[in-house]
Amino acid sequence: MKRIVAAAIPFFIAGISHASENLAINPDTAPQAQTAAATLEDSPVTLDALLNPVSNASTGVTALRTQMLTDAGKTVGFRGGMAARARELVGALKARSERLDTIFQFSPLINKNGTIPPVIVEARDLSSFGPDQIRTATRAYKIEKEERFVSVPPTWRDYLYVGLPVKGGVELPRFEARPQDSKEEAIWRDAVKAGWEDGQKQADAILSANFNRLTRDYAGMLLYSSLLQQGMISATRVAESQQTVNGDGKKLVLGDKLRRVTSKASFELDQNKWRPTVNRGQAPASKPGQSASKQMGNDTK
Repeated sequence: MKRIVAAAIPFFIAGISHASENLAINPDTAPQAQTAAATLEDSPVTLDALLNPVSNASTGVTALRTQMLTDAGKTVGFRGGMAARARELVGALKARSERLDTIFQFSPLINKNGTIPPVIVEARDLSSFGPDQIRTATRAYKIEKEERFVSVPPTWRDYLYVGLPVKGGVELPRFEARPQDSKEEAIWRDAVKAGWEDGQKQADAILSANFNRLTRDYAGMLLYSSLLQQGMISATRVAESQQTVNGDGKKLVLGDKLRRVTSKASFELDQNKWRPTVNRGQAPASKPGQSASKQMGNDTK
């Protein structure tokens, strides 16, 4: 009998050590199994409990699927919101086209040589600070865009319509990237709404940037004309050459005329060459009690 007990002790110890290793690897398994078993044994037995046992398996949308639906929905919503807002903005611009045509007239600014003036930007009350010095300036001018040849004078449409998608629809993703059930449809709708709002904001930002560029260029060209009259900047010089007959054995060109810019506008640093502009104001008002005949006499002298 003692021999049988002694022989059984190693098997008993091995079984205990094996069970302890399982608990060390997954200590939550045994308590969860015991809790589930106790709950099932303690609760009243029902058919529904047996048909729908508790499971740790997830029945929701996977993280990869959620990310794909979110990215696709935001992209579609962004393009759609941007296109819809762009159509609204273009419609508002067309309704104000006559006023914009009156304000922004580029045709009178085109030089006789066929070049559009450079764009000059002005800054006032500048200051620069350093550890041992400070530098200030009342005004500063900079050539932002140089002159260039144009075949047709630009209009405000060439500025404000840039980047606004007014034509074409929005292409939906492939069927695999579209929602398949109600849970995926909820994720898709939220993503599309967020993208739609971002697209509308982007269209507004594009129009705002275009309008700033339009006003900068137009005001800069007018400023160039003013500085040119004052002699503070030089005029653009264009050379023209013409050949009656030009070409080779396979091509013949008649009346070939070539224009090229030989000297671009540059600031005049010699202030002695500047010419002050004359501001013609209204005639002074007559003094009280002065007769009209005396005014006429003074005018004839």
